[in-house]
Amino acid sequence: MNSSRAQSKSRTGNVLICVLACLAIVIAMVMATVQSAIRGRMEVRMHRQLLQTELLCEAGVKRAVEQIHKSVAYRGEKWIPKRISKVFEYSEVEIKIEPSLDDANLLRAEIVAALGSSSNSHDRMQRSHTFSINLPSSATDPK
Repeated sequence: MNSSRAQSKSRTGNVLICVLACLAIVIAMVMATVQSAIRGRMEVRMHRQLLQTELLCEAGVKRAVEQIHKSVAYRGEKWIPKRISKVFEYSEVEIKIEPSLDDANLLRAEIVAALGSSSNSHDRMQRSHTFSINLPSSATDPK
């Protein structure tokens, strides 16, 4: 009688160990799936932020060209567009215009666009573009 009780307890113990091992494997698989989903979400968010920042930089380039054509005296600005996204609260474009050192008919433009969910630098993404632009003909023609 004692040996059958010992066998019963031994079987119960073995079953419990198997159940715990299976539970550990399932938990590990669930954790790996959750980590993968979180990583994927972060990558999609970063890709979206990169695209938005590039578009913001492009808008800064267009704004700089437009302002130079309005006034050759334009030398840049810090442009804060209206909120462009519910996700990204912080957006800023810095435009710097300088005379070119190589050619009197050229201006050198530097555009720096920054986008993030706050003004903290750790979550901001930045893109820049530097280019030369011809002065409008009315600015270079003597009157």
